[in-house]
Amino acid sequence: MKFTTLVDSLKRSINLAEKITGKNLTLPILSNILLKTNKNKFHLFATDLEIGIELIITGKIEKEGKFIIPAKTFSMFLNNLSEEKIVLEENKNILLVKSGNYNTTFQGINPEEFPIIPETKTEKYLEIEKKDLKEALEQIIPSVGYTSPKPELNGILFKLENNTSKSVLKLVGTDSFRLAEKCISSEKIKTNIKSDLELIIPLRTAQEVLRIIQDEAEEVGTIVKISPESNQVQFSLDNVRLISRLINAEYPKYSSIIPSSFENQVVLNRRKLIEAVKIVGLFSGRINDVTFDFNPSKKEITIEAQDPSLGKSHTVFTPEDINGSPLKISFNHFFLLDGLNSIKEDEVVIGLNKEINPALIHGKSDDSFSYILMPIKA
Repeated sequence: MKFTTLVDSLKRSINLAEKITGKNLTLPILSNILLKTNKNKFHLFATDLEIGIELIITGKIEKEGKFIIPAKTFSMFLNNLSEEKIVLEENKNILLVKSGNYNTTFQGINPEEFPIIPETKTEKYLEIEKKDLKEALEQIIPSVGYTSPKPELNGILFKLENNTSKSVLKLVGTDSFRLAEKCISSEKIKTNIKSDLELIIPLRTAQEVLRIIQDEAEEVGTIVKISPESNQVQFSLDNVRLISRLINAEYPKYSSIIPSSFENQVVLNRRKLIEAVKIVGLFSGRINDVTFDFNPSKKEITIEAQDPSLGKSHTVFTPEDINGSPLKISFNHFFLLDGLNSIKEDEVVIGLNKEINPALIHGKSDDSFSYILMPIKA
């Protein structure tokens, strides 16, 4: 194998692949990346047996072949290089790497031992622009449970609803204390799937997909193709393919907890509210509680927190609009900030009922993203 390419291109792909590699002591080969030429294309493969990734790099291939390289060492090597081009040449299971004045050799292992990364065979697909999926994942991921004993809460629900001629893709995440839902309209998706569909994507898979689509490089592509099967799902871009196992469980029937009407509703400047919650939240107690006192008659909100060992803080906040009855309610201020930071608009709407009922937060002019937050009961 002999291959010449740009250092930046190889570095970007190796860094993505290195995140997928496994740390399995019984299968040390999973900590490596397979380099392989095939039909004038240079491929990189990595897997931890739950997620697999294939990346294609452009360059000049002078000799076909394949080689297994230690992911972490090679990634660190590339990240310290400042040269423009790099040449990889394999000979008798040794890889010679030339870049500028550097000549480095890597000892290889038998590439035939590397696990085969499967491909989906389904003809079903759903396509979405990279920027729309990126926004959705950034909004949903903070609400997903990281270590929940319920496996379904450790993932993101991808729910395709086909109503008559329109399709809506919903992404949902929850840790049982808060729930985030993003609706992507039919105008933003393309699919040949005619029936309703539900997939639970593992959180780590969603994070790796987000990492890939956050890359602004042109070779990554602008359209994400999602190919679902019964036990796995594949995300494909121009030169990147990621395949993952699905979580085999039933997602909670969450729609019943989303409030449809409100006794209290308030419109607030998002940035000012974030500032107030951050400052007052410094004095929250061990359960991170911040109390909101809504006073519609005075057109004001008091935000306060107290920790006996630190002190207390409060501020009076004037909303853009407020209506309803007086209400005092407490929230985990970290969870509240997650929701506010996930909204892109300048103004947010908060709908409230009793002090024991969840609040619904969304943008004033765009309600495609909804954040439902449970209060802290006194």
